[in-house]
Amino acid sequence: MPTPNEILESTYKRAQKESLKKLLSGLSSESVQDLKVIVEYAETQKAVLGVTLTSLVYKVYEPKQDIRKHQEGMKGGYSGRTFDTKYVTPFLKSKFPHFAMAESAWLTRSLEQPRPFNLSFPGKIRNIVLKTAFLKTLDRIQTDSKLAPKFLVALMGLMFEATAQDDALFARVHVDSGITIAKIIDALSLHIRHDYGRGIAGTARLPVLAIYSVYNLLMSDVKRYSGKSLAPLESHTSPDSRSKSMGDIDINNADRSCFESVEIKHNKPITTDMIGVAYRKIRNTKIDRYYILTTSEPNFDNYELIAQEIEKYKKIHPCQIIINGVIPSLKYYMRLISNPQDIIDEYTKWLEFEFQRASGIKREHLRFWQEIRRTLLNLE
Repeated sequence: MPTPNEILESTYKRAQKESLKKLLSGLSSESVQDLKVIVEYAETQKAVLGVTLTSLVYKVYEPKQDIRKHQEGMKGGYSGRTFDTKYVTPFLKSKFPHFAMAESAWLTRSLEQPRPFNLSFPGKIRNIVLKTAFLKTLDRIQTDSKLAPKFLVALMGLMFEATAQDDALFARVHVDSGITIAKIIDALSLHIRHDYGRGIAGTARLPVLAIYSVYNLLMSDVKRYSGKSLAPLESHTSPDSRSKSMGDIDINNADRSCFESVEIKHNKPITTDMIGVAYRKIRNTKIDRYYILTTSEPNFDNYELIAQEIEKYKKIHPCQIIINGVIPSLKYYMRLISNPQDIIDEYTKWLEFEFQRASGIKREHLRFWQEIRRTLLNLE
């Protein structure tokens, strides 16, 4: 009997090697359509994909187990969460990081209910089409356990197809040095301020990536940052990220103490309360500058009151608290960079990085950035 890891690895190799048409052959059109729905909505409902994958692997591993009974507390049940945490999520993180949950798919409220995943499962999976596809898939493999290996490799084949489509969004292009700073700022501003619609979370991450991209280029060009290091981006979904850093972006001294920090707000004007929060972060440190930047227009709730608040804290701590808009800051920083056109590839690189580690950036963010590069910047 193969181990769960062996089942996952052998399925992965087969899905990687064989054509998708061959992998889907032998399955009913309804079954294929349901698997496609599960993969299609995985970006916003990756827990459903995780539970489906876990259930399929477990059915191959233990064909007699009713995989709809996903908790040990159910009569004849098993611990889907334990199995997922030990085998499936680590596999996804190593092979398909964009589809991976931080810990387990069973930490999602709509799926952790102590009720079997039968066709009448009451869990509030908001997308009814997805919920139906998920429950029907589990019902089919429970009805005929011989289908489990076929469904598993078909699902993984569809995951490969989805990631291959994503790769096309990251095409590297030659950037003409004649592209002006103004044109680049227009492109970044359009991408950051675009209305991506309901259901597309993660847009607040875009200004963070834009500023972080600029800092990556500034570090070697600006004397102020000589001997300093840019801290790695904390994951947007990491629950501990705020305790490890001063802001969204940190520049550290050689001894790893914080030299400069940037906190970025999206569509929120800067307020006096934010200044107070900033001071509480810096009061026991020797940090030199603390920036609060926002994409909101106007940038400030009440500039005069905020300026008074900053002046109050300046009397008791030498750190400069600097407030500004994200776009005006980008304009200033871009003038300090030797080759400002490099920001286009740098920003694209960090969008890809965040998308691949499932840290907020969605496929629509990538698609629209590709469109901006093609239409506004004339980059084919």
